[in-house]
Amino acid sequence: MQSVVYILDDDDIVRWMYQEMLQSIGAQIRLYSAAKAFLDEYRAQPSECLISDLRMPEIGGLEVQRLLLSQGSTLPIIFVSGHSDVPTAVEAVREGAFHFLEKPVNGNLLVETVQKALARSRELYAERMAESARQARLTLLTDKERQIAERVVAGMSSRAIADEMGLSPRTVENHRANLMQKLYVNSVADLVRLLHQQ
Repeated sequence: MQSVVYILDDDDIVRWMYQEMLQSIGAQIRLYSAAKAFLDEYRAQPSECLISDLRMPEIGGLEVQRLLLSQGSTLPIIFVSGHSDVPTAVEAVREGAFHFLEKPVNGNLLVETVQKALARSRELYAERMAESARQARLTLLTDKERQIAERVVAGMSSRAIADEMGLSPRTVENHRANLMQKLYVNSVADLVRLLHQQ
């Protein structure tokens, strides 16, 4: 899986310079001179990050960040800007930006920061995939199996569940066996982890 680094800056020389600095990491590098072009083309990748200037004509870096966040994006953003923009950068980091680098950018620091952002992106992607898989497993349960699973997780015995739900203990045991099989869990502890992952 090849990493993707997006570079968003309205200065041609700056984009070229960042691209040159990042040649060594083996990522696909996509250059954008305007936020609209980036936003129109952007599709989430498993390993990605954005290097963005804070100040740009039309749509600035903070607005790009807000638009991405409003779409549920977890794209790590590295903001680069001049000294006068430090308060704005602090706000950006508070809003979830990955990092802020001051101009002129040190090449080694840029490479190191991008590599950390890409590693974070891969972690976030793995978490999203695990959550999708968890949700897919849970949709296999019938309503009754889901109700029984919640009661098992709450610590109720099969007999107590049977009494509460008006079922026979054998029926509850059958449902328990089915739901454990459907969810690929072998113990109540595994079931608790699956149902209550955040």
